[in-house]
Amino acid sequence: MAATGSSKSAQERREAQREVLRKQRQSELKRQRTVRTVVIAVITVVALVIVAGAGFLIYRAMQPAAPVAMPEGMSEDQPYLSLGAPEDSGKPVLEIHLDFLCPHCGEFENINSEDLATMVANEEATVHVVPRNFMDMQSSSGDYSSRAANALVAVHMDDPANTMAFQTLMFANQPGAEGLTDEQIEAFALEAGASEQAISEIQAGTYEPWVDRVSNPYGEETGGGTPYVEIDGTTYEGWNQPGALRESVLAAGGEAAASDGGEG
Repeated sequence: MAATGSSKSAQERREAQREVLRKQRQSELKRQRTVRTVVIAVITVVALVIVAGAGFLIYRAMQPAAPVAMPEGMSEDQPYLSLGAPEDSGKPVLEIHLDFLCPHCGEFENINSEDLATMVANEEATVHVVPRNFMDMQSSSGDYSSRAANALVAVHMDDPANTMAFQTLMFANQPGAEGLTDEQIEAFALEAGASEQAISEIQAGTYEPWVDRVSNPYGEETGGGTPYVEIDGTTYEGWNQPGALRESVLAAGGEAAASDGGEG
């Protein structure tokens, strides 16, 4: 009788162990099904988000571009601001491409700003300023070059006489990657003589589309770098010598720079 009882007890233990293992397997299978269901759901959601995002990008790409706010008095394809002598004056045409974040443009301005102001004020040349924004992504905000270029156009449209002063102030206070704040840009515009209307245009970013779609693409056609300088359509690279740029412009017009004594 004792042996029979012992045999039953062992058999019951084996049955109990098998039941425990069966329940463990069922629990593990249930867990795996749950994980699989969650993974499938996550993949489905991610796929839907990707498809929706791609669809939105395609939709945006197919939409007609918003109209560019052209600076007043400029043709739709004019990629520069014009200063100094009138376009039809026969004076040499000096073209300058600048990005307000470009350190080499800061050097250009430091060396040539006084001569540029003189050439503009005395109408010794027709000066074309091409504002660029190709360095946007090198600024912390991702749009500093565009904001600065927009401000230059706004100041110019308000009163061309203030353009050189604003450009000089911006380069004299040229920042690093952090850029200048909107408030700092507006303060320099006011210091240069801009009106409240110009400040409104700066705040609205009115001319950023023109910079992005007209002047910057035009600058890319020259190779894309700044500063880029042309005199009567010919690339000029001697701007890093003080006085050389003005001398070359005047020479192109058949003139000579005044001597230190003021004689022509």
